[in-house]
Amino acid sequence: MRKPSGRHRGTNKTLSFASVILLGINGIIGSGIFLLPGTLYQEAGLGSVSAIVLAGLSTTLIALSYAMLASKIDDDGGAWVYSNRAFVGFQTGWFGWFLGVITIAAELAAFLTALGGLIPVVKQRSVYISVALVIIAPLIAINLVGPNILTFIDNISSALKIIILIAVIAAGGYFISTHGLHVRQPQAVSSDFRTAFSTAFYMFTGFSFLPVAANKMKNPEKTLPRALMVVMLIVIAIYGMAQMTTIVILSTNLTAETLPVAAAFAAVVGTIGKTVVILGMLISILGVAVAVSFDTPIEMASLATEKTLLPAVFGRTNKSGAPFVAIWLTIGIAALLVVSGSYLFLVNLIVFSAFLQYITTILAWFKLRHDPTLPAGIHLPMAPLLMGFALLLIGYLMTSATWLTWLIAVIVALIGSVIYATDTRRRSE
Repeated sequence: MRKPSGRHRGTNKTLSFASVILLGINGIIGSGIFLLPGTLYQEAGLGSVSAIVLAGLSTTLIALSYAMLASKIDDDGGAWVYSNRAFVGFQTGWFGWFLGVITIAAELAAFLTALGGLIPVVKQRSVYISVALVIIAPLIAINLVGPNILTFIDNISSALKIIILIAVIAAGGYFISTHGLHVRQPQAVSSDFRTAFSTAFYMFTGFSFLPVAANKMKNPEKTLPRALMVVMLIVIAIYGMAQMTTIVILSTNLTAETLPVAAAFAAVVGTIGKTVVILGMLISILGVAVAVSFDTPIEMASLATEKTLLPAVFGRTNKSGAPFVAIWLTIGIAALLVVSGSYLFLVNLIVFSAFLQYITTILAWFKLRHDPTLPAGIHLPMAPLLMGFALLLIGYLMTSATWLTWLIAVIVALIGSVIYATDTRRRSE
């Protein structure tokens, strides 16, 4: 998953349709497709491909609410800006920041999982924690000093993840041509399609990056809906083929693989193939972690300075202009989550937090769709019916969350509410 990045914002309408498509594909594809195929196969068997496709189509439906609001409100910030215009957007912004924190943790956990495929000793708990801290230290330093290397890392990681997936899908095509198409249902499948459906949402949550970039598009009213549809269809196709590829090549062994995409490629081209894929995964995943670690503290600082929704202390900067309080809090909490939670738990927590943002965004659309002070924006046939269905779907999927996920969400909401209520600066205004 990839979060919206303030680095890409601007006021000039410079993005062509092709640029928007590439931007969207890059923003959505993250670590999930590299690590989750085995989990999805365990949960839904051959139905895991359907779970991915349905999650992608459902995400497209949700994304349309973002697109409609982006065509009416041309401000920086995405979901929290929309909910703040309709209601009080603090909790949406607060959970948006928390979503970034969990994403950093999940990407670092994914990095360590991939690294364990090359260096098995990393799987030992003490080594795992030590390596995590070694990675986090320069992550903080990059943010405090200035992310001059960020764009380079971002470009390299973006190219690698797409190249890897294309190579694996091509390997799957070769495997089918030489061995035939044979697929089997895993014996220990849990037949929990709802959980697989919910988990698959993680692989699409980066879609919110595209509507946020609406103010850089040419003719966003026409470009954004078409781009969303094209991007989502392309990503759904890539994910579906990648999932099917791992199933065809690894068969029932897929459930035992922690690095399924790398294992599938290795089964076709040999051990060197697994090493190449893992190295590419490491660079790609680390690139996402670095980018999100830069964006998330800025989001918190913005809530404190530009939006005055957090106490001023959260927006304090150092001599380099970096929001050091937000950086330490963001990466510090992410570090705690990395060493205390598994990748799959973090994925489920991300999906749940994303669902909360989707709900507030859709509700904001319902309230603002006829607001006379805003532009008419994009009009979609049967939009109220579609958005109502999206709310029901999200509510249904949230019932699959564990009690611990609900508890963490409540605690985060309560902490945010206390901070908001005790902000003396805001109360004195």
